[in-house]
Amino acid sequence: MSVLLGVIVLFAVLALVVAVIQAVAIVRAAPAGADLAGFMPLGWWKFSQLEAKAGAAAAPSLIIYKRSVIAFIVFLLLGLILSGWVSNQTPAAATASAEPRLINDPRVIPAQFAFNTDLRRVATMPGAQEILES
Repeated sequence: MSVLLGVIVLFAVLALVVAVIQAVAIVRAAPAGADLAGFMPLGWWKFSQLEAKAGAAAAPSLIIYKRSVIAFIVFLLLGLILSGWVSNQTPAAATASAEPRLINDPRVIPAQFAFNTDLRRVATMPGAQEILES
């Protein structure tokens, strides 16, 4: 599934690149007096007003721009849906508190006895008496 998600992301990025290139072409093809900046609130252009203001010279670029924006949104939504589905399909990791079980390893000291029985020798320092660590 990760390969499919990578392909969807690649197509979404390519559609975005095409949209940006066509947006630049639309701005260049528009007449000098056309104020196109007012038609880009938050990056979304009003296509009918833009077509009326940019003129016939920008019509082919505007058609490609519309299609690439729609393709970007479709690939973005498809990627979100697929990634959500994949994350719901993966099994949850088992936690220690989910299923309590006994540890049968004799080297493991139970917690209630660990403090009293875990005595071992400590390296001596020169001039100090030997002590036991508790």
